[in-house]
Amino acid sequence: MELSTSPCSPKKCKNEVTLIYIINHIMKINFLLLGIFLTLVTSCTKGAQEALMPPCTGAPYDMYIVLPEEYKPVYGEDALGNKRKINQTPLYDSLYAVFQYPMECMPHSDSYFYVSTINPEHFLRGIRSLGNVVIVNIDPDNSTDPVVTMERDKYARGQVVVKMYARDQQSLADYIMTLQSGLRNLFVKAEINRSVEKLEKDNARNEEDRLMKLQNVSMHIPYAIKKKGVGAADSTFFWVTDDYADRSSHLVVYSVPYTDANIFTLEGAVAIRDSVMKANIQGNTPDQFVTTNKRVVLPEYKALNIGGKYVGELRGMWRMENGLMAGPFVCHLRLDEINKRVVFAEGFIYAPHEDVQRRFIRNLEASIYTLRLPSDNMMPEIEITLDE
Repeated sequence: MELSTSPCSPKKCKNEVTLIYIINHIMKINFLLLGIFLTLVTSCTKGAQEALMPPCTGAPYDMYIVLPEEYKPVYGEDALGNKRKINQTPLYDSLYAVFQYPMECMPHSDSYFYVSTINPEHFLRGIRSLGNVVIVNIDPDNSTDPVVTMERDKYARGQVVVKMYARDQQSLADYIMTLQSGLRNLFVKAEINRSVEKLEKDNARNEEDRLMKLQNVSMHIPYAIKKKGVGAADSTFFWVTDDYADRSSHLVVYSVPYTDANIFTLEGAVAIRDSVMKANIQGNTPDQFVTTNKRVVLPEYKALNIGGKYVGELRGMWRMENGLMAGPFVCHLRLDEINKRVVFAEGFIYAPHEDVQRRFIRNLEASIYTLRLPSDNMMPEIEITLDE
């Protein structure tokens, strides 16, 4: 069969051109749909992989450092039989100094984290799902300056892994000391995000509804802390506790008119706190009331940025005036511009028999991070970054 080379009729050519246009148009649409499909598949696959990941393990505020044995201390005895370190371990010493740094405004100098070391081979063989992990890599052939990187959800959901690279342990030891505040806050934020995620599933909904009625704000209340505090003079003062026999955790929320920017200072915040707590939380006698302890541990105030919102953070020790009770507290201050008021959300604990009170106060801190005012959109999870 021979192919015709004669020109086609105008009608026939028009039909062929139209057909070619339709075919090309369909192909373009198909390529577009294919691109969208591949994007969706990739996204869904990534989401599915994260969903299939096991949740991270390990106790809250436990820090696991993957470190070769050669960089750990070796102990011996001196001539008098006293235990002493017989080798130099600058990297090990710096890592412990960073993560076992004392928490602010705590009664027993509780550290930020409880630190454990793990051999690299043990970590790789099956305990990679730990929540807070630091992996150290010392390579004499490394020609670059020390580098610290961070990765989320590496081996488990909710996990944060920090990797440290250097040519020798001394240079890395010196470098991480310059990053110490950022490194601690990185893992604290991760812990708070994990706690908030649990609060979203396990909370005292009745008390959250009561808080909304009293203060027109929302906040997740831990399920165990749902006993209503009694004795408050202000009917809008929100107070819940678990009220265990040997220790107790408390959450309070109250508000005052916004009349002066000085409220968002250490002196202003403490003055408001002392006035409101004195009126609403009292002891067994009229001369006993909750106040801020300014004798043993001085309170501290700093500004936070949570979800793009200014938050004042007040930390310190509380005590019962003319009584024996005392403990740590943490408080967030928020400006409610719509209602021209300042909202205080505070957690405080009484745990005289607990040498380590870190986890109790941190649990309450996670709760007050969920405070939402009428003007708030849903805040994203607390951003985790190495930048400070």
